[in-house]
Amino acid sequence: MRRDYFTCVFLACICASLFFVCFLPLYFTYDMIIPREFGGLEKFCGWLFALSVLLIIPVYAAYRKKFWITAGLAVYGVVCLLPHWILPGMAEKLGAEDVDIFTVIGGFVLKAIYGMAEAPFASLSTALGDDRARMLPMRILPVSLIIYAAFQIYRFYRNAYVAEQLDPASVVDKTAREHSTFTSPEKKEQPKPEVLGTVISAPTRQNVRSPGTPNVKVPRYPSKEIPKQETKQAIPRKKEEVIQLGAPKPKEEVIQLGAPKPKDDVIQLPPRMPDA
Repeated sequence: MRRDYFTCVFLACICASLFFVCFLPLYFTYDMIIPREFGGLEKFCGWLFALSVLLIIPVYAAYRKKFWITAGLAVYGVVCLLPHWILPGMAEKLGAEDVDIFTVIGGFVLKAIYGMAEAPFASLSTALGDDRARMLPMRILPVSLIIYAAFQIYRFYRNAYVAEQLDPASVVDKTAREHSTFTSPEKKEQPKPEVLGTVISAPTRQNVRSPGTPNVKVPRYPSKEIPKQETKQAIPRKKEEVIQLGAPKPKEEVIQLGAPKPKDDVIQLPPRMPDA
């Protein structure tokens, strides 16, 4: 699809130039200028074609990032420049008596291309002059490339600026840089010296040996390589505050209960004798 843009733009420019060649007589030729009058429609179409190939199409392609449109227009500009590059070197060969047939055909084709490229700009000679109007086809290639490159450079720096403004890290760096310019060098923090040598840790309960315990060697580890289990045991625990509670005291007033006394109304029966 992108190559279609290239083909469409290139062929559209050639068809527009051939439209002027087919329906209007040539004004600019390689050898001479044939004076004639220009109508209003020819002037309008000439200005429209000039604005299209020199301003509208290059700006649109650069703004929309359509490189293939710019490439098609640039190739058309190269085609317009071919007669100016090749025909001056073929002038001596074409003027010789023993000229080659291929040289004659090549010169004829290049002169036809020159007339086709200059035909749309013929009516602009009334306002710009013959020399300026004749040089306009040679401006198509540099204008299309310069406009596209200028748009891309501007877009690149604009995106970089916007990304820098939206990046919080750059804002922090900027504020830190501004703050450092106002602070005196005496107030700057000095780097802390590094501690060299071994680190000796304080003795813990695990390392302190009671009088009654046997002499057992306890492995020592560096401060950075102490296992997790030993570090938990080495942490001294705080003594819990225990409230001493005594046994409950007996009450002094105790009611002494004896055996129940028999009542007078009860008839005492002798024990039952076993049957004979």
